[in-house]
Amino acid sequence: MASMSIVMSAAGGLALFLYGLRILSDALKRAIGERMRGLLERLTGKAYRGVIVGTVTSGILQSSSMTMVLLIGLINAGAITLAQGIGVMLGSEIGTTLTAQIIAFKIGHYYLPIIAIGFLLSEIFRGKRVGDIGRIVLGFGLLFLGMSILSGGLKGLAQSEPVLRLLESCGSNILLGVVVGTVVTAIIQSSSAMTALVIAMGAAGVLTLPAAIALTLGANIGTTVTAQIASIGASVSSRRLAMAQLTVNVAGVAVFIPLVPWFAHMVSLTSASLPRQIANAHTIFNVAVTLALIPCVGGLVWFVTRFVRGREAKGTAVPQFLSDEVLSTPSIALSQARKEVLRMADLSTAMIRTCHRGLLGRNRTMVAEVFEIEEAVDSLKRAIEEYLDRIHSEALSEKEARLLHALQHVTGDIERVGDQSVNIAQRAILLLREQQELSEPAIRDLNDMFEKTTALFAQSIQALRNEDRGLASQAMALEEEVNRLEREYKDNHLMRLEQGQCSSPAGVRYVEILHNLERMGDHAVNIAGDVMHTI
Repeated sequence: MASMSIVMSAAGGLALFLYGLRILSDALKRAIGERMRGLLERLTGKAYRGVIVGTVTSGILQSSSMTMVLLIGLINAGAITLAQGIGVMLGSEIGTTLTAQIIAFKIGHYYLPIIAIGFLLSEIFRGKRVGDIGRIVLGFGLLFLGMSILSGGLKGLAQSEPVLRLLESCGSNILLGVVVGTVVTAIIQSSSAMTALVIAMGAAGVLTLPAAIALTLGANIGTTVTAQIASIGASVSSRRLAMAQLTVNVAGVAVFIPLVPWFAHMVSLTSASLPRQIANAHTIFNVAVTLALIPCVGGLVWFVTRFVRGREAKGTAVPQFLSDEVLSTPSIALSQARKEVLRMADLSTAMIRTCHRGLLGRNRTMVAEVFEIEEAVDSLKRAIEEYLDRIHSEALSEKEARLLHALQHVTGDIERVGDQSVNIAQRAILLLREQQELSEPAIRDLNDMFEKTTALFAQSIQALRNEDRGLASQAMALEEEVNRLEREYKDNHLMRLEQGQCSSPAGVRYVEILHNLERMGDHAVNIAGDVMHTI
């Protein structure tokens, strides 16, 4: 019965701790998700900047494993490079130590009012920023409650001779402790949970500092299993990042194993509390390894590139920024979807310009290219719409939710702009097949209309790219000019027909093309309207 009580208390306390960690992470992502997205978008090739971003991101997500899964998704989507990913990965090793530092605090029974305050704020101000703060407070309270139950239950281990002998062996045989820490962390898939378990055993008085250090060193290796699993079937660069994390953590642990007795003595001087000593050891190890490897990012890229061989697959119709892994972080998933929408818009812009040159230059190859690009645009539209539907909108801020709504509308308008280009390409084929030629005035009019329509679409997309209401307003004004030109050029065409300056069959194609260009303008102004009203 005593053993069952220990197991139940430990399992319940650990489950409560992990639940609190999830609430805390979700609330932080919702409250700070936009800034985290901005941090990742501003990544540069500077390794130290990636370390800073990784530290902050892992601190927000409260999990280096989750950060690694997110990074694998971003690399797999082509949003960041391998070198940038390694820099962020190194930073995540530091950010994840924040959890250990937090739970090492002794707050007695203060977690009960913390839980009450957090619950009240989250319920009263649900859907607002204060409500998110309440959920953060609630998450912290549940963390501490889980730790209290966990450490209380583990005190019974002091009466179990086999367990005490195993834990003592982990202190005297550091390699054994590392193996145990690695296996347990790989099973529970959370280094934060393993570290919490070690700190709880330290608080219960059943673990020595050297044994605790050995177990936390093993946790650093065990946490790499999540990234290894996530990288299966991913891009070559994603697999290389997972290998880089494994290499860094194994190498760091290997260097520290002979130094554990000296390291334990040094850490014991930082605090009189064993839980705090364990947390400090965890932080010092990760900070030291990261600082030592910042100058070696280039070498790590060289090593994993040669260890994990292969080439990246490329394809215009294949989404480059959409990845299932980042759906766990809706803010980042939304940012990636926005990039894919903008890439789709670039393809539609290419269709308009290719159609323009193919029609007026009577170039069959360019006209045929329009149909090829259309297949990619249609494929991307389906992929983007499905992806946007899978983004958990309740986890987004109010501004991000409006952006999600806008992207759902914009995707259809961009695809329809491509459809209008296809319609023009089909008329170009008819003109070539029937050997009909447009008059010089008609060519001048179409050239002008193409330029105005292309400028209108480009301005609408730029307004979306920059989330700029001013540009959107300018685009809406430009659409009036496009509509005016269509009416004017149709009237000019009727005059030319009456004067016998152009043929009727070619004139029909000319009017249809004018209408297609005007319809492009309508869809472009729809995009500008979405920017004006929802972003």
